[in-house]
Amino acid sequence: MSASSVWPARLALAFLLVVLSSASVLLWRQIEAVQLQRVDERVGYQARALVRQLESTLHLEVASLERIARLWNSLGRLPRASWDEEVERALRGFPAYQSIQWVGDDLRMRWLLPLAGNEAALSFRLHPQHPNYSLAMEARQSGEQRFSNSFELVQGGRGFVLYTPLYRTQDGARVFDGFLQGVFRVEPLMLQLLTQIDRDDFNVELLENGHSLFRHGAAQADERHSLQLGISLLNNQGFALRLSPTAQLLEQLGSPLPGVVLGASLAISLLLVAALALALENSRRAHALQAANRRFKVEAERREETEQRLRENRERLQLVLDLTDSSHDGLFIFDSDSRELLHMNQATYATLGYRPEQFAELLRETPEKLMPGFHRWLEQARQAQRDNLSRIFQRELIRRDGSRQPAEINTQLVQLHGREFLIAVSRDNSERLQLEAQLQRLSQLDGLTGLYNRRYFDQQLPSELRRLRRSGAPLALLMLDIDHFKAYNDALGHLAGDDALRKVSTMLQESLQRGGDVACRYGGEEFVIILADTGLDGAEHVAARIHDGIASLAIAHPASPLGRLSLSIGLAVLDPVDDEQPGELVSRSDQALYGAKRRGRNCTYLWQPPDA
Repeated sequence: MSASSVWPARLALAFLLVVLSSASVLLWRQIEAVQLQRVDERVGYQARALVRQLESTLHLEVASLERIARLWNSLGRLPRASWDEEVERALRGFPAYQSIQWVGDDLRMRWLLPLAGNEAALSFRLHPQHPNYSLAMEARQSGEQRFSNSFELVQGGRGFVLYTPLYRTQDGARVFDGFLQGVFRVEPLMLQLLTQIDRDDFNVELLENGHSLFRHGAAQADERHSLQLGISLLNNQGFALRLSPTAQLLEQLGSPLPGVVLGASLAISLLLVAALALALENSRRAHALQAANRRFKVEAERREETEQRLRENRERLQLVLDLTDSSHDGLFIFDSDSRELLHMNQATYATLGYRPEQFAELLRETPEKLMPGFHRWLEQARQAQRDNLSRIFQRELIRRDGSRQPAEINTQLVQLHGREFLIAVSRDNSERLQLEAQLQRLSQLDGLTGLYNRRYFDQQLPSELRRLRRSGAPLALLMLDIDHFKAYNDALGHLAGDDALRKVSTMLQESLQRGGDVACRYGGEEFVIILADTGLDGAEHVAARIHDGIASLAIAHPASPLGRLSLSIGLAVLDPVDDEQPGELVSRSDQALYGAKRRGRNCTYLWQPPDA
């Protein structure tokens, strides 16, 4: 058959196929539209029912709290036992409550039920910076209940608060007596609502001002059948409920009839056209077969070349994996969401005493048992990569025997095909950390006496003051100086002076009986002692023990009137709540030391204010 006679016949067959197919599609779309209408009606009915249920439930709880408020206002203030009874009845009737609270007129938490799970709210105070402060003041001003937007609860998680103002009569006048607060957590509230529907049939989403607060079901819902309805909650009109059918419901409500009709119509059309076209195709089959054979040959050659490249790549990849197994540093790559391992070398698990499958299971199921603070470390790695900061972290890994191994971990997050992967290289740097700790300790010690040095004292004193201010405890400071020490060195030599300093330092250390007390060499023959959580009586007791200790050493001093080595001590006590600075305490103890010297040395002098 020539080409000139084939093309008109082909065009006629094509036109016939288009006509028949168009008729089949129109019929299918009409049947499909009827089914889609059934789905929309089911979603609309369920969405309106849920909105009514949620509004009705919350309005009942509004009325319940309003009833308790009326009792309160009419009785002047409910006794605690009556309040507990009313609140427990409300809690039993509505499991979605997080707690019911009374915040007093000073906006501080007074009463709260239940206590379990709400311990963090016991010290709550509604301050002007709180997101609900203005709403609460509006409720107080109007005397009407107000329903808040969602916010982060101090107990954790997001929730809402229903503010009900309370009043009592005082001297014949009606005065504000705080708020009765109903606290709802978002998730329990919605989970209770979901008991009203078949949860496998619908995707439900609670919106606040267009932002999602709670979602049940698939994140990507079918927008064609999605319905969003507003929720009216007293003063708050910012909430809405969005409902869409699940694939399961669509499948249940669907019918194979449209597909059957479409398939049958198209099949009949195709069979008819195919029968007519068969004669035309027979004449071309031999040529098409030859062309197919040529293409097959080209494809076979291309596949052989591709397989050869794959074999070479696998060999190179295996070489790389073998080389990484010889490294002393651990290398592991995993999906940050599922924590499924993609690769790890031998050092990753062997140095910790695990088998490969044990390490992989721990990382996937309980990563905190492998690395304490794992989830916080993962967030820090993301933040560091976003801010272009250092992505090297010092962490601890748990060995199989329960011991801990310090690890320096270098991280890199990679986004690939919509998934996030973390590449981590870990190194056991315990030896370096020990060396750094030893160097840090040596930098804080005086080389001659073994006591802490001046640098450590300058760091420790402000730190102790900050700590004791939080507890309101006093702090005492002893400034000590060896009497006539220059004359001692001149008479006996510096070697004897160094030996005397060591003996005095040992005696000072032995005179301190509490772990928090610190003796430091301040410079030359001067020493300083920090007595944490110690008042005047305790400090004088320590000073007396030091005088007894230096006397018991009986170190001969030819240039001293006593004939032996002695100490002068300046004593100052600071009450941290007075907010004095560390320099003031050092200055006072130094003045007291000079006072001890003016009084003949070998004594303790207490600093006194100038007007004392």
